[in-house]
Amino acid sequence: MKNYENETKAGMIYGLSAFLLWGLFPVYFKQLYELNFAEIVSHRIIWSVVFLYILLKLGKKFAQTKALFLNKKTAILLFVSGILIALNWSIYIYAVNINKIVDASLGYFINPLITMLLGVIVLKEKISNTGKFAIFIVFIAISIQIYDVGGLPFISVILPLSFAIYSLVRKRIKIPSLEGLFVETTMVMPIAIVALFFIAKSGQNHFDFSWFGLFITLCGPLTVIPLLLFNSAALRINLSTIGYMQYISPTMQLLIAVFFYNEQINSAKIVSFILIWIALVIVSVSSVYANKKAKI
Repeated sequence: MKNYENETKAGMIYGLSAFLLWGLFPVYFKQLYELNFAEIVSHRIIWSVVFLYILLKLGKKFAQTKALFLNKKTAILLFVSGILIALNWSIYIYAVNINKIVDASLGYFINPLITMLLGVIVLKEKISNTGKFAIFIVFIAISIQIYDVGGLPFISVILPLSFAIYSLVRKRIKIPSLEGLFVETTMVMPIAIVALFFIAKSGQNHFDFSWFGLFITLCGPLTVIPLLLFNSAALRINLSTIGYMQYISPTMQLLIAVFFYNEQINSAKIVSFILIWIALVIVSVSSVYANKKAKI
């Protein structure tokens, strides 16, 4: 019993640490204001590969990871997932660069419900009536944004959609996240290298062997460490607890955007956020009720 309590406590600490780090991402990426989003994403991919390689070698998992490159079907799927995660990173960093952290936060709040919708459409998963109602509320929230901006709210929609599709692809592969992240980022790394080559050729390269250059290399560890913490948490606490904790990050990002970077949030966005929070509460309460009912 005591060991279970210790494991649960450790899981909570790991989970909170992961979501707090993700919540602080805007502060880190804001420090790289001299770089455009393409340069930041390229460095994020390259230094993630380097850091993951070190971890796999230390954990003596690199030999089995190499086999993933030789499986044609797995390699193709991981290349697709690599493109999708690179797209997700690009949109997020672009949002931070142009002072649209509020829009990114809105996207991350929508993310669980978009994932749920894709599960229904693609995987033919069953969804409760409360789940359907929650998704309907999200569509109303997105419609308000469309009306407000006079078009599709690109960041708030494409950000969660790209990650939801990424999750869908990774679910089909069923391999450990650390090994999978290494393979998928390695496969898109040539694109990142080519991008940095053209950036350097245009005279815009900002990486050098200075403290700022070292700060850029932190893209790698800061990408991987929260993921490792998240995986450690998932092994120790139930998924419903993690489900509630995942709203820590977008809430932090929203608060940082409004109170630290003075981003404007108009009435349409406030209404959209309220609707999405209502949808999330509906899904969460329904999930708790279903779990209690299953235990009876």
